[in-house]
Amino acid sequence: MRYFKPLITLLIFSSFNAAHSQDIEKAVSMKAAGISYLLSTPVDYTSEQSYPTIIFLHGGDRSNTKHHPSKYAKKAGLEFPFIVIAPSCTSGCSWSNVDLKEILIHASAEVSIDRDRVYLIGYSMGGAGAWANLKKMHELLAAASPIAPAGGNISNLCKAKDLPIRVYHGTSDYGYQNSQKMVDALMKCGSSQAELISLDGQGHGIWPGIFSDGSFYSWLLQQSR
Repeated sequence: MRYFKPLITLLIFSSFNAAHSQDIEKAVSMKAAGISYLLSTPVDYTSEQSYPTIIFLHGGDRSNTKHHPSKYAKKAGLEFPFIVIAPSCTSGCSWSNVDLKEILIHASAEVSIDRDRVYLIGYSMGGAGAWANLKKMHELLAAASPIAPAGGNISNLCKAKDLPIRVYHGTSDYGYQNSQKMVDALMKCGSSQAELISLDGQGHGIWPGIFSDGSFYSWLLQQSR
């Protein structure tokens, strides 16, 4: 386990929603699997090439725009070459019951997704959702990153033992020990690509620093199926 202090370097941005529609460039609202999702593309997007794609799961704030990664990217001045699929899991919704496969298929009919470079990330409630869904769709993913996950269950986790997984968690956060348990379980399954990034002394709200750190996106882009 390695201790890491995120470097604030930034990325690009995109957001949709009444309050945030000016924030996220080239974003449209779509619907699939019974819920809405925000679909955004890089500023230089062209249908003639395919793009690495992030499936972004929001936290308990229930907003798919408030902490959209591309907003932090733009602020930090980072390149952000990703399509982002950002579902909206509103009141009464649970990420464990959302069919992200169907949403990915639906989005793939709309934009040019590189199916070998699809990354699942989420923070807090969305981090727990990333754990739940990476077990169900590991064969479609190039990598996954639960960030300060508010939960996670080791049941069936060995299904994802070959998937590159990077977990970020503050050592002072309430769920830190569970993240240790999840990564240890993957290693016992034979995983050589599961890693816990321990943020020494930090609490729960670590995702702004991570979404503003160019090394996070560099790691994603290094992963391919």
